[in-house]
Amino acid sequence: MRAVSHANGKDLAKEISLLKAQLEELTESMSGTGHSMVARGEEAVEETIKSARELIAKYGDTAKAIAEDTISLKNKATDKLVEQTEARPLTTLAAIVGIGFLAGWLCRRQ
Repeated sequence: MRAVSHANGKDLAKEISLLKAQLEELTESMSGTGHSMVARGEEAVEETIKSARELIAKYGDTAKAIAEDTISLKNKATDKLVEQTEARPLTTLAAIVGIGFLAGWLCRRQ
């Protein structure tokens, strides 16, 4: 019985040393994989930034021109609204009351 126990102890020691070796190999493999993943992540971020800069360079001027046109249209519409309100105050008041009545009627239906 003692011989069986001694043999099991040796087998157990061999298994433990084998597991330690496998764990060390796994640790080395994971360390290499981690560095590889970080490098790939950095490359992806750099490529994304490069693409964003190209997009901004390509469409930045167009977007700026559109924004300026929008501001100009807003200013013209505001000026026209003020002009019409000053020229026809009763018509403006009637329109506001009508819109309010319509909005109230539509909200009440729901």
